[in-house]
Amino acid sequence: MIWPIPGTRAAHAYLLQQPDGLVAIDAGYVGSDGAILRFMRSRGFRPEDLKWVVVTHHHVDHAGSAARLCAQTGAQLAIHTADAPYLASGRPKELMNLWGAIERLPARLARFLLTVGGPIGWRLEDGDLLHGLRVIHTPGHTPGSICLYSEAESAVFLGDVLNNERGLRRPPWNVNHDHRKAQLAARHLLGLSYERAFFGHGPPIERDASRAITRFVGELA
Repeated sequence: MIWPIPGTRAAHAYLLQQPDGLVAIDAGYVGSDGAILRFMRSRGFRPEDLKWVVVTHHHVDHAGSAARLCAQTGAQLAIHTADAPYLASGRPKELMNLWGAIERLPARLARFLLTVGGPIGWRLEDGDLLHGLRVIHTPGHTPGSICLYSEAESAVFLGDVLNNERGLRRPPWNVNHDHRKAQLAARHLLGLSYERAFFGHGPPIERDASRAITRFVGELA
């Protein structure tokens, strides 16, 4: 069972129910943990039912609440190994952190601009399987951007590899770590079959999602 979580800030987050517990996919911007916990309780779940928080990439609108959510539930944090260095001080310098300038801000202010990480339970790699979710490494938007594919749910979670705010679109150049790779990242999904697609921004596609995305990727060639 997959639920979009209402009330998260800036980016969508999702709750996936598996036989051995719950998985949160992304956690929203700083301060979104309360919305996630309220939604869990509204569905009859306890905080300790959450086993993993999997972030599709390190940007603060997707991972800003991940560490706090883990601390409040006992869940473990999972992120691709290439994005893990961006959760700690001394992180690689890039456009999104103004080439390191943001880290010189007071910590209370910087946490609204940079993801603050906690202990990482799983540094993901392409092809890993976590609670029925297959990791697909789709670098470009960030070095460790991933999609997550659930064969059982016939669904894929795209993070920011594509958005669906005004129809299918790729992320703009000014938020990409490597714009050339970001433009091609969705090609990693070709060959998969899934009914539903869930995005970090924009509504899901509930039917024939793989066909729509394959068509979109083909038009980019």
